[in-house]
Amino acid sequence: MSRMHLLPIPRQIDFGTGTVHWGPEPTAIIPIEWQSVVENAGWNFRKIENSQDPQIVIKKIEGLGDEGYSIKVDDVTEISASTAAGLNYALTTLRQYGTEQMQRVEIVDSPKYSWRGCHLDVSRHFFGVDTVCRFIDLLAEHRLNRLHLHLNDDQGWRIEIPRWPLLTEIGAWRDSSPIGHEDDGVDDGQPHGGFYTLDDIRVIREHAEKRFIQIVPEIDLPGHAQAALAAYPHLGNTDLSLRPWVRWGISDHVLNVSDEALKFAEDVVTYVASLFPGSPIHIGGDECPTVEWEESPAAREVMRSHGFTSVQQLQGLYTRRLTKVLQAKGHEVVAWDEVLDAEVPSGTIIAAWRSSEKGVEAANRGLDVIMAPMDYLYLDWLSSDAPGEPVAQASLPVFTPWEKVYGFSVIPEGLTPDKAKHVRGAQVQLWTEYMATQDHLDYMAFPRICAFSEVVWGSSTTAPEFRPRLEEHLALHQRAGVKFRRLDPEIG
Repeated sequence: MSRMHLLPIPRQIDFGTGTVHWGPEPTAIIPIEWQSVVENAGWNFRKIENSQDPQIVIKKIEGLGDEGYSIKVDDVTEISASTAAGLNYALTTLRQYGTEQMQRVEIVDSPKYSWRGCHLDVSRHFFGVDTVCRFIDLLAEHRLNRLHLHLNDDQGWRIEIPRWPLLTEIGAWRDSSPIGHEDDGVDDGQPHGGFYTLDDIRVIREHAEKRFIQIVPEIDLPGHAQAALAAYPHLGNTDLSLRPWVRWGISDHVLNVSDEALKFAEDVVTYVASLFPGSPIHIGGDECPTVEWEESPAAREVMRSHGFTSVQQLQGLYTRRLTKVLQAKGHEVVAWDEVLDAEVPSGTIIAAWRSSEKGVEAANRGLDVIMAPMDYLYLDWLSSDAPGEPVAQASLPVFTPWEKVYGFSVIPEGLTPDKAKHVRGAQVQLWTEYMATQDHLDYMAFPRICAFSEVVWGSSTTAPEFRPRLEEHLALHQRAGVKFRRLDPEIG
């Protein structure tokens, strides 16, 4: 094999002369604490003792970083890493390189960015455990290391909370969904729903851990709350009887700003956090309509008691309370960039989605940033301007081909080097209003995630150089049953 199959391409690769051949069960010396890493990666090495002659030696050495590794394919192939994650990435790269007649090569590799993520909305359309675990496998093949799960929204609540059982008894099931584009106003009249039990969460978390992917759960409050309010209407601002929303877009129904509602949000978010020890917790904070607060005497009284001059400041009550309690429990806190419109607690990580400029603003305010600008990294947008594309969130002339994703710069223009250190990395977003099946999810995700993975690894080159490797890579996806969007013919 050549570098054609390597994606993301390692940051340093030097080919030698001659080839090396392994049999079906190559002999290997493996540190005992890393035996499970090799097994989970699917390698069929025959472990031998140090006194024997191996074909492969796996070494634990210092200095290669948390996720770095080196590979030297030679008569005796050496695979070195400082951590289990680094070894896992080495084995992932080696699998792409091949095991039959391998050209001699030396690879020294590590990611440029520590946050290499993908967001998956399981609220608008629910995806079961098998689909999520399969998706984790696909992310791991691309050396991504975060899966951000969007677990609630107006259209459905997707995680079991024992103290609040109606969230899933009522909030997990909506009566209908739009067909075609939301603007068409046509509904299917079919109930849709589902949620993850505590056992489901354990399976997903443990599977992700084996693939060295950290699950980042999101509970998005106080907006995007209609499903929660259908379950517990006293936490809202209206006497209306609500059901989980059957439209896309954003409902005006939000949590009220009473201490009871704040305590509900705290209780739910801290419980979800307890299911993901050590993970950052995303508290949402985006797109919170203020219509109901503006009309609420109770909300105006809360504004008066806090000395607020703008109704938008009420959202900060949630941001500060949730951030304080989560940080006290050892979790980092992530929020969408709308929280910049109010006071932001120290240590909050900003997911900059409205634009790269929001990432610049956050970094200039001393806050760490995950770059997620919609004009480059929202994969619910059309893949091309061709007439045959399936319905997507944004309409023409807006579209995001893989070439545009590949041209994304993680560090935005206008950010000085001392502020650029606040950029942890980037993530792509898959909002699923228009993705109801696994095949459609595949189509929207790939090959754009393939392009993104090389950008966020830090080894991207040019689209013409990348395309031949992408073609080889997609051939592997095809054999694995991934229903990716096929590449358009090259022009000229």
